[in-house]
Amino acid sequence: MQYQLPRSAPPSRGVRLLRALGVIILGAVLLLLGYMLATHFLRIQPGSYPIESINNILYFPLLTLQILLSIASLLLTTGTVSREQRLQHWDNLRATPSGTDLMLRTRWASVFYRLRGLLGIVIAGRVLLLACMLYDLTSFQGRYIDLLINGVIPEVSVITAVLLLALLMTASILLPITAIGLDTSLGLFISTTVQQRTYNTLLQLLLIIVRIGVTAALLYGVSQFLGGQLQTSDPAAWLLMFSAAAFGDWGLGMLYLGRAGEIWATVPYGIFIGLALVIFCFAQAYLTDQILVWAVKRAQKQG
Repeated sequence: MQYQLPRSAPPSRGVRLLRALGVIILGAVLLLLGYMLATHFLRIQPGSYPIESINNILYFPLLTLQILLSIASLLLTTGTVSREQRLQHWDNLRATPSGTDLMLRTRWASVFYRLRGLLGIVIAGRVLLLACMLYDLTSFQGRYIDLLINGVIPEVSVITAVLLLALLMTASILLPITAIGLDTSLGLFISTTVQQRTYNTLLQLLLIIVRIGVTAALLYGVSQFLGGQLQTSDPAAWLLMFSAAAFGDWGLGMLYLGRAGEIWATVPYGIFIGLALVIFCFAQAYLTDQILVWAVKRAQKQG
C-alpha cells in the first residue's frame, strides 16, 4: 500500500486554497444546475414542500458525482498492468510469491483511498436524504407509512413495510460502495487483458459511453413509466424499477418517500425492491471478488 500510495510533499497553502475554491465552485455549479432542473428553469417550484424540494434539488448533483466516481474508478485501474510493465516492475512482481495478487488487490483498495473525498460527499448526501426520509415518516401523525402501503400488491403489515423500508435505506448506503468496488475490479481485469495503449484508451472511452448511456436510458424509462407514457407488463415494470435503482442511480431516486410510495402502489411487488437491492449488493461484492481472482490468474500469464 505504501508503494501504491507514494507520499509526496504536502501542498502549499496557496494550492490548498485553490483546491478548496475549486471544490466550492464545482459544488455551487452542481447545486445551481440541480435547482434549475428541479424548477424546470425557474418555471415551477422545486417541490410542493421542503422535503420534496431538497430531494429534487440534490438528485442531479449527486447523480453527476456518482457517474464521475464510476468513471474515475475505471480510469484509475485500466492501465495498472501496462504501467508496471513500463516501470519494469512486472517481472519482480511475478517472481514474488503472491506478488501479482497483492499488487492488484492493493491497487483495488487504493482506489477507495484516492476517491475517498468524492465518495464521502456522495455518502453524506445520501445520509442527508435518509434523514429527510425519516422526518417524512412522522407526517400525518406518524401514519404516513400506513398511507403508503394502502393498496400495495401484495398487502403487507406496517411492521413488514418498515422492515422493507429499512432494507431500502441500507441498500442506498451500500450500493455506491459495492458499485465502485465492481467498477474497480472490472478496470483491473481489463488491465490484464488489454495492454496496448491505443486499444486500452478506446475501451475506456467505450465503457464511459456505455455507463452514461445505460444510466440515461434507465432513468428515462422510469420517468416515462411513472408519467404514464410507457405501457409495459408488471414483471417488466418491476425489472425496470429494479434495474434503474441497481445500475442507474444506485437507489438515489427511491430515497424520497413520495416517489418510493408511487412505485410501491404502481408496480406489483415493488415494495420488495429494497430487499432485492440488498441481495444485489451482496451479489456485487461476491462478483467483485471473483473478477479479482480472474484478473490475478490472467496477470500471472502476462510476461
